[in-house]
Amino acid sequence: MEVVSSFFDFFVFRWKHIALLNLLFFGCVFVSALVGQFLFGAKFYYELPLEQELPYEDLTVIAWDIFVCKLFISAFFVITLPGIIFFPLSVGFLLYRGVLWGFSLYSFPKSAFFLILPALVIEGEAYVLAALAGWVLGFSWVKPPYFFDKRLSRWMSFKKAFMESVRIYVLVFLFLLVGASVEALTIPYVI
Repeated sequence: MEVVSSFFDFFVFRWKHIALLNLLFFGCVFVSALVGQFLFGAKFYYELPLEQELPYEDLTVIAWDIFVCKLFISAFFVITLPGIIFFPLSVGFLLYRGVLWGFSLYSFPKSAFFLILPALVIEGEAYVLAALAGWVLGFSWVKPPYFFDKRLSRWMSFKKAFMESVRIYVLVFLFLLVGASVEALTIPYVI
């Protein structure tokens, strides 16, 4: 029960940051998809012939590969880690990912788009939380009073932000695990 209370307290404390990052990220996805649609139209969608069929019997391996790649490369190395060095980079890379997603999604047929929409939302939320972790870690050592108590030193503020980021990454882990499972289940229908 204490774990649930800890996550609830976190969301109560950070709800404005989470809401702002969600608005920015999904707004970038939506706007760039509209821009792509109006600039390029739906002419660039084509189906690639598969040289070999997907191993449908082994969806757990596909889901695990997707999950590990997105957790370590996409979420941690691309979004969170740069924010530790310079805190606006987490948000910048998050928005860049949103623009890339929008431009890659604009030409999907509606049937395929609605199939990938659950994975898009779940993974998008994971990336929003990963950006929040990078923002909190990076900002904690630059300006400790903004996130935490004014009396904390930079090192103590960073340690407190690290513990908060560990809690955030538990959620990122869960969101990406569910998102990878959903994506692995929908791959055969989209391709």
